[in-house]
Amino acid sequence: MAATKLKTTQLAGVLKQLVAKQGGKCAICKHPFTLRDYAVADHCHTKGFIRGALHNSCNGIEGRIKALAQRGHTGISSEKYVIGLGAYLAAHVVPQYQYIHPSHKSEDDKRLARNKKARLTRAKAKAK
Repeated sequence: MAATKLKTTQLAGVLKQLVAKQGGKCAICKHPFTLRDYAVADHCHTKGFIRGALHNSCNGIEGRIKALAQRGHTGISSEKYVIGLGAYLAAHVVPQYQYIHPSHKSEDDKRLARNKKARLTRAKAKAK
């Protein structure tokens, strides 16, 4: 397959084809495109090949994750790092340990903190 470098004026047509081929959904998250989270043509920044249509937000996140993986882990490709991260998160959907991190705030903890803050605010207003 011979690669063709697109002209800027051709990109919109190719993007439309990609969106149709993907059933109107993002290649990463599989959710439909919207006016707010619209389709963009994702491409490889090394070789320039167009990979697919992504939400503008998914495209930005993909780029940031790849950059962070490259910067933080020399000796492993960003693709292998992201795959490892995905496997790790999938394995821990069900808790593997009985411990809860000390900085974690439960919904009840958050509610109590909001109520305390509101009481203090009301007390200050009443004191004035």
